[in-house]
Amino acid sequence: MKRTVIVLTAALGLVGAASGVASAHETDDWMRSPDAPGAYGYSYYGVASSHVGGVYQQVNAWKVGNYWAFDAFVEDTRTDGYCGTIQVAYTYGAQPSDHWHYRTVPVHDCSTNGTGVSNGYFYSLDEFRNLRSRACHADTSGKIVECETNFHVIG
Repeated sequence: MKRTVIVLTAALGLVGAASGVASAHETDDWMRSPDAPGAYGYSYYGVASSHVGGVYQQVNAWKVGNYWAFDAFVEDTRTDGYCGTIQVAYTYGAQPSDHWHYRTVPVHDCSTNGTGVSNGYFYSLDEFRNLRSRACHADTSGKIVECETNFHVIG
């Protein structure tokens, strides 16, 4: 019996260690769809936007409970060698938390032609709270170079 308890404890420790290897920050919390949130029963929640450093960003959000959907529009408004993109932040789970996740929205614009870029709707795969957005400079591949200091609360 003592050996069984030791083996079981060691096995549980290994499972716990293995599950701790992959951070939640390395997972994909969103899925993209061309379908509008209203078709799935989501209610419009609000908008956040900003125009900083030659980047205009706007995020519209919808909710069902603590599940979110949003669309994102970004426009590069200055010929400064940077592109524009958007970063969102949110707390994970249905309960209040101070564990923030940060994601680059897969939209970026390098054109400065006045049209901007949008890329469908993004749906959370789990429950989140406190969705926010901010404008960022990016390189031509969409990788963030720098962002405005503050996030803008959606709502």
